[in-house]
Amino acid sequence: MKKFSAGKTAAVLAVAGGAVLASIAPVMADVSAQSPSQSLVRVEDPGKLKAWGAAVELDVTYSCPVSQSQAYIYVSLTQNRPLIGLATGSGSKTVTCTGGFSTVKISVTAQNRAFGSVAPAFAKADLQAYPNTAADERTISLKW
Repeated sequence: MKKFSAGKTAAVLAVAGGAVLASIAPVMADVSAQSPSQSLVRVEDPGKLKAWGAAVELDVTYSCPVSQSQAYIYVSLTQNRPLIGLATGSGSKTVTCTGGFSTVKISVTAQNRAFGSVAPAFAKADLQAYPNTAADERTISLKW
């Protein structure tokens, strides 16, 4: 029976381990290349009232795959003002898709009545990053 020294055993294990890694590395890369990419968008709570309610500044967090084309976020805001009626508004912004999460400020301008801090508001955001899209709908509070 032939004895192996510790150095020779370590060398054999290193070569065998390298061969195993080399055989599965292309498979791992192929799986990540085939994984679907998603776009996400979220309106953060609360919105910040500006100019006595004439506008609301919203923080919008988004993520979309890296792309050469422009991406856009559209936001609409509706608030039921008791005894006054509905306050509505919208805003949009061009954004860059980096593949990671980013947060931008989007100003929503009141169109018919001023927004207020008493009642909650319904926010809807749409991210258009061809060919990916995402949407978010939620109730947020408005603060001064």
